Amino acid sequence: MSGTAEGAVASSPVVGRRNTAYTHAMAFQAALPPPGTRVRVTQQLPRRGGPWTNSVEGVITRFQQAKTGAWYAHAKDNKLWLDRLELRLDDGELVILNLDQYSVIETSDQ
Repeated sequence: MSGTAEGAVASSPVVGRRNTAYTHAMAFQAALPPPGTRVRVTQQLPRRGGPWTNSVEGVITRFQQAKTGAWYAHAKDNKLWLDRLELRLDDGELVILNLDQYSVIETSDQ
């Protein structure tokens, strides 16, 4: 991923010449490209030995804020709400990603 030093956890958007990146700091619903847009989502999990990074590429089918079954005090309906992005992969598989502050979404030209 360009713009990020290897082993570093991305905390700000990575913007390429052809791509536009979106992060959790923005209002996801307002900033996301519309359904039907091909994107690459890179998510990172911080660890003591360096971040674990995974990327998935597909077409946006929908975005929603959905509550989990977990109880969380002082949240809407006393539930924990997550930003969820649904992608359709090239092989037809549907993938649901829980977005967080370590998620980077880039539009893809493929």
